[in-house]
Amino acid sequence: MEPISVLRKAVDQTGRIVAGVKPDQLAGSTPCAEWDTRALLNHTIAAVEMFDNAAQTKPFNPSIFAEDNVGDDPGASYERRAALLRHTLAEPNVVDRIWTMPFGEVPGVVGAGFATLELFQHGWDVARASGQQIDFDAAVTAAANATAQMMPAEQVRVAGVFGAEGNCPPDASAEDRLAAFLGRPL
Repeated sequence: MEPISVLRKAVDQTGRIVAGVKPDQLAGSTPCAEWDTRALLNHTIAAVEMFDNAAQTKPFNPSIFAEDNVGDDPGASYERRAALLRHTLAEPNVVDRIWTMPFGEVPGVVGAGFATLELFQHGWDVARASGQQIDFDAAVTAAANATAQMMPAEQVRVAGVFGAEGNCPPDASAEDRLAAFLGRPL
């Protein structure tokens, strides 16, 4: 499947998960030990804006992660950013652009792959934190896994990115296997 189409599915999938978070869950723990659910949502919503900026060839702006991106309604806050990203992804030749990511400039196809991985993983994290049972899109999971498997370990197995590969039961879902590969506890 074409990378922009898969990224759109990842944006929508994670949006549904974010919209399912209840206000009394914002202080709860997450698979990301350093964040409660509100902080995880804040990061996830900022990431959507970051990917929109990247697809528009704007420079990486780390300050968006320090803002209050959640507000009073995480689902609505996510959707505002997602609508802008969807609009940008509909532009002609967006995949042919050079996207500026936190780790540097990359071809659009690589940027779209990383965005799919990031949104998939944080969607999984939010679902786990909020107790949601999600029927994940198989194409999104496959694309996220392909990106994760090709990322150089020395770039991603560092603090603040992905942890060391975790243990995973052999009968785990593809989504849980990917989460464990990225260092999430199951």
